[in-house]
Amino acid sequence: MMKFAVKAVALSVATLTSTLAMAEESKLPFPGTVSGNISVVSSYNLRGITNSPENSGAAVQGGLDYSHKGFYAGYWFSTLDYSYACLNPDCKDVDARDSFESDFYAGYKGNITEDLGYQVGGTIYYYYPGWESTGYETIVGLSYKDFGVTAQTLLNNVTFGNKGDTYFLATYAPALPAGFTGKAQLGAYYYGDDDEFTAKTEHSFAFRHATLGLSHALGDTGANWSLDYILGGYDRSDIKQKNKVVLGLAYAF
Repeated sequence: MMKFAVKAVALSVATLTSTLAMAEESKLPFPGTVSGNISVVSSYNLRGITNSPENSGAAVQGGLDYSHKGFYAGYWFSTLDYSYACLNPDCKDVDARDSFESDFYAGYKGNITEDLGYQVGGTIYYYYPGWESTGYETIVGLSYKDFGVTAQTLLNNVTFGNKGDTYFLATYAPALPAGFTGKAQLGAYYYGDDDEFTAKTEHSFAFRHATLGLSHALGDTGANWSLDYILGGYDRSDIKQKNKVVLGLAYAF
């Protein structure tokens, strides 16, 4: 069933891409802009978790984004190869290979000065199967030229986190010679202590990961490749995460 769902999403994205491309030629019938992306990554490691990745094999990911005068909204999905814990007996026999992530988000991005910007918004994370894994998260951020810092805070207890969990991420993404783009990230977590669904939290604050990456466009095709090296930190149970290389191929429209 999930394979069918993935194909249906991919087909819907492709159809909408074609429709939007035609609309772009004659201008959209509504204000704002729409963009999208589709990609394949060798491994989906959410926020530096490499010991138990969301998908240890190749994952298909993609999304659509709408923006207008600083306001934005969008949808993003990824295939998974394991299932989030489901407390409902009706989903206990679901094949982990059929699990799927859908993210719905919206917010506002503005500028304080020409180089200094800010962001406020929120995200709903829905994982099939199990409503117990549906999370609601806020995001606030500041950016200066190629440097940005964000803080994402979970608003409810879910199977993968506690209310109050906050993920801090600092990113530097400069343009490099020969058309390359660099990426240097440092991630850390403040962990809430409710422990309704998750394992006992060993520390309230921990280094989560550091990531170094390179990407480059594939000519004028709209596609690009990426190479990331994740230096693993620690999860909420104080387990050291492995270092890992992740390859990606993406197409933006």
